[in-house]
Amino acid sequence: MINNSDLQQLNDYLQAVLLEPQNGHQLAITGSDNSLTWQELSSAVVDWKARFAGLNLSPNIPIVLYGHQQAEFACAIYSCLLNNIPYIPVDNIYPAERLKEICELASAPYYYDVRLRCFVATGIEAQELEQQDLAYIMFTSGSTGKPKGVQIGRESVWNFMLWVRSDFSLPETPVLMNHAVFSFDLSLIPLLGNLATGGHIVLNAKEDIAAENWLATLKQKKVSAWVSTPSFAYQKLLLPEFRAEYLTDLKVFIFIGEVLSKALVKHLRRLFPEAKILNSYGPTEATIATTVVEISDEMLKSECDLLPIGQMMPHSEMEITADNELIIWGKNVMRGYLGLAKENSEKLLWNESKQWRGYKTGDLGRINKEHLYCQGRNDSQIKMNGYRIEIHEIENRLLALSGISEAVVLPLTKKDGAVLRLAAFCSSSLSEKEIKANLTKTLPSYMVPSQIVVMDILPLNPNGKIDRKLLDAQARTC
Repeated sequence: MINNSDLQQLNDYLQAVLLEPQNGHQLAITGSDNSLTWQELSSAVVDWKARFAGLNLSPNIPIVLYGHQQAEFACAIYSCLLNNIPYIPVDNIYPAERLKEICELASAPYYYDVRLRCFVATGIEAQELEQQDLAYIMFTSGSTGKPKGVQIGRESVWNFMLWVRSDFSLPETPVLMNHAVFSFDLSLIPLLGNLATGGHIVLNAKEDIAAENWLATLKQKKVSAWVSTPSFAYQKLLLPEFRAEYLTDLKVFIFIGEVLSKALVKHLRRLFPEAKILNSYGPTEATIATTVVEISDEMLKSECDLLPIGQMMPHSEMEITADNELIIWGKNVMRGYLGLAKENSEKLLWNESKQWRGYKTGDLGRINKEHLYCQGRNDSQIKMNGYRIEIHEIENRLLALSGISEAVVLPLTKKDGAVLRLAAFCSSSLSEKEIKANLTKTLPSYMVPSQIVVMDILPLNPNGKIDRKLLDAQARTC
């Protein structure tokens, strides 16, 4: 059941912080296009709504936002939240075909081209969403071969904002670093954290991060909160400026999206001895994150190879089934997948006594004392560089290509379970180059296997099934 009080509190809060900012001259957003103070942001969200109103759409029609790390992108998201417009973020790392597919799945008659600052008609007939008061729909990789839309309610966003403000060790007026594309819900930790605290979010485009002076920019902006996947931070360890003596304002690291290893935490302890290091966990279906914990020296010294994922957020509970699957109950659970009744019946639960939704995560875990631990998956879903990938979606895309009769995709992992790369084996008349070219038309670059092996026929094991172990060994020798 949706609490109308939550919806009203969110509306009141957004009205106050976005339309009547108390810190008007303070920077609110720094993006790849420009920077906005809170007062300039206030004017910009009003202007965006006025331009959107010119479309004359009925309420509860979703709008797709298409761009990459611009202040205008964040402004459009904030305006949608303020004005109760359900939005769908799509980064331009996605090919045009995937943008079109998402617009079709959502029955979205327009998308907003952030770079050009204009609304583009899709030619798709508008259709109101069945769910009322959605904040956003986040499309993730889907095992059916098509992306699936996770519907998150405004009540869940409000619950999350309150939690981030109280339990994520943020400085009083934080400067939050965001590296994640807006179609990856990790980006909502700094985006919503910024709204919740009246801080400053620094958006980092791909080309900015690749530049030699990137850390100098973070220093100049006085970034105090680092939000990323563990693998992103690993890539920065060898940079000579990545240390407390240079990034003097950096006080907290927040990690989510992948397993946080003890090795990374130890490196960060050495480089940033005074900084707090937080580990967080949560699937997209449970509004970004569900647990958080500050990593202590005691946790690092424990005999357990895994670090804990923390304790549950308010208004939520974790259930661990007899076969060790984690089930999340609470206000933060999604309203369901868009238009996927079968998947909703398989994954969503209802508890009459709590009147909370439940979500079967597919993650395996256990509890030890007061902390939760996550120990992998019970299906073919993986995480690579923080991105959630359904192996079956890539396989289905391969099998849909004319000229491919069999296809297997394997994630190649390190000893700690982290995914290094993807390898695809195909029985095909197409070349590796042709297969990659076709995949890039429908899949984002991070889902295209880096290694594609074309074979006359895929090997079988004694049970008559494709021998994945043999293929895995072969991929590792290439």
